[in-house]
Amino acid sequence: MILVLISIFLSVFTLTTALFMLINSKGKPIDKLKYFDEGYVSEKKDEKKKLSIIKALSNLIPDFKFNKSKLKKAELEIIRADVPLTFEEILVIKLLTTFGITFLIFIITKDLFISSFVMIIVWNIPNLIILKRKNDRFKMFDSQLTEAIVIISNSLKAGYSFMQSIAVVSEQIKEPLGKEFKRILKELSLGMPEEEAFRNLQIRVVSEDLNLLVNAILIQKNIGGNLSEILDNISETIRERQKIKAELKNLTAQGKLSVIIISLIPVFIGLIIYLFNKEYIMLLFTTKIGIIMIVVSIVNEFIGLMLINKIINIEI
Repeated sequence: MILVLISIFLSVFTLTTALFMLINSKGKPIDKLKYFDEGYVSEKKDEKKKLSIIKALSNLIPDFKFNKSKLKKAELEIIRADVPLTFEEILVIKLLTTFGITFLIFIITKDLFISSFVMIIVWNIPNLIILKRKNDRFKMFDSQLTEAIVIISNSLKAGYSFMQSIAVVSEQIKEPLGKEFKRILKELSLGMPEEEAFRNLQIRVVSEDLNLLVNAILIQKNIGGNLSEILDNISETIRERQKIKAELKNLTAQGKLSVIIISLIPVFIGLIIYLFNKEYIMLLFTTKIGIIMIVVSIVNEFIGLMLINKIINIEI
């Protein structure tokens, strides 16, 4: 009983702390660049560093030097999602919540299969949250890009330099675009070349419209030309592309919903049958014919999902 109470407490505390840090934390990666700004004075030199429980536990995780590529990829996804947590902190959250909730489900149900299923779901929930946050951030960035291009173009026509136009955008447009442009300005203030700063922006934000803008700016820097006129043409092109994307999204919404329903129906029905008649459905996992049926059904469902995705994913 004590172990159950401890597990419940750890799970609830970890989830609450994680959500609080995601929503209210101001210690985001981009803010670390402020220490290099001219005139910055730290007001907390004499204060003791206060580490949260998650931060303290994350320091105990060893450095995974054997798999640097996957670690860099995971850290890049965290940066793209703008999550104010490190990879080690997210790993601690996943371990604590997965262990606590799985142990609680096992104590209640005494069923290893259900506990394993819950463990897989809980372990992947943080990844799904990061993916959702990243996609929402990219969509918001794309929706702000046209306005940013118009501001840059108008600023250039008013006699501003290109970097002054970037500064105007960073001040007038909210996150995420404004924040990313502020990061560009800070990188340039540290001596980073313009091309490298914009290439870093393309790495942090995956957007075809942004690639079009950055490539046009870099080409203009090399060969010259009227940048404001180029930006006006790009703005019109991006605006038309976004209209087409919105129409395609409405037309393919039913197909995307079909993918979700088709993929979830077998799992849902299987769980219902397992809860009401465990011996009946276990024949699929304990007999040769049942295993063959499961393998064939999984292959067929995978092929069906691939075909639907091929139909509804239209590149423009």
